[in-house]
Amino acid sequence: MYKFRWSSTTSARLSLLSLLMLPAGAALAQVPPATVPVQALPAAPTPVASDITRSCAAGSGCVLTCLNMAAETVLTESATRAVRIISLSNGNSEFRMDNGNAGINVVLVSHDNLMCKLTGGI
Repeated sequence: MYKFRWSSTTSARLSLLSLLMLPAGAALAQVPPATVPVQALPAAPTPVASDITRSCAAGSGCVLTCLNMAAETVLTESATRAVRIISLSNGNSEFRMDNGNAGINVVLVSHDNLMCKLTGGI
């Protein structure tokens, strides 16, 4: 049977081993806790200031023309059935151009960038 004897060499080895393990333990202690991603809540919708629907003239339809600050036409949209004009409280306008079976095109316009005019609406 073998009897274990404690020696100065064994003490030195244990001291060296503990010094080597100390930085590893410190590194483990510095790991930040796992973060849980927080989902942002969707912004509240902008309140509506007015909501008007204009029917389009039979045959010719409606045409929305928007100009930039240099009075250049930058957008032309047409509708065959109706145009719903929603003015938002922040000054922007939403034009919903109803083309019957072809669907509805939505145009959102900032009052700071474009001036728009609707023709053919009744």
